[in-house]
Amino acid sequence: MCSKSGLALGSLGFAAGLKVAVSSGSRWGLAQIYFLMLMTNLDILAEGAVALGVELSDLQLGQFQTYLDGLTEWNRRKNLTSPGALADAERVHFLDSLSLVPVLRREAPNGRRLVDVGSGAGFPGLALKIALPELDVVLVEATGKKAEFLTWMKNSLALGEVEVLAERAELVARREGYREAFDVATARAIGSLKLVLELTLPFCKIGGVLIAQRGGDAEEEAALAAKASSTLGGGEPRVEPAFASLAADAETRGSIAVVRKLSETSDRFPRRDGIPAKRPLT
Repeated sequence: MCSKSGLALGSLGFAAGLKVAVSSGSRWGLAQIYFLMLMTNLDILAEGAVALGVELSDLQLGQFQTYLDGLTEWNRRKNLTSPGALADAERVHFLDSLSLVPVLRREAPNGRRLVDVGSGAGFPGLALKIALPELDVVLVEATGKKAEFLTWMKNSLALGEVEVLAERAELVARREGYREAFDVATARAIGSLKLVLELTLPFCKIGGVLIAQRGGDAEEEAALAAKASSTLGGGEPRVEPAFASLAADAETRGSIAVVRKLSETSDRFPRRDGIPAKRPLT
């Protein structure tokens, strides 16, 4: 996947690489050269991304490597993800996040502003920002240690147009500038689909879309959440299979739920902190 120039720079030290880039008239900046030197062979990510229709540049692969290195280091102290997920991060975290790209391109082809609710260690929101740098991303994560990591990581990656909010989604979704202000909302592993709907649809503008990773019972879950979606201003949830190569077998493969925002969300929602999880909408 690397270009010849990327491989050449990656084999040099920082000062030597910079000298070559400058003397050859390269337009690459310091950050680009730095990430190229950090790049290692992320074959699973690179090949999986191509299968998803996502072409990752040398710079982007270098950013994903930096992301993985940072996650590995922080996980020793902060327990951000399980050891098993970390060991297979290219598939479990990175490609799982990028599996939303084809859906995002189809459902929101002109979408720019994205909110990731319950972002955790940045999946899918931060990974999507690396793959689609044109996005303006807000990461909402109430757990302090995870929000701290997200802030450190986005600064380490020198990513612009990424905001980290260490607050509960129930509060942020009522704030001007965030309520009904996003083209796309994403969420992974924050609870039932009914809970996801209440915490994300208030962020979506009319015509916007929720794209959420779900488990194997997504079809049944979507049917049970249809009424709640309507109550919150959303359309009927649609479910499609996630990218086939993300899991070792079809039985463990996840799904993606898609919900279009059709009308304004009532001021009653989301309900106050913790209530959506304790008493899901019927």
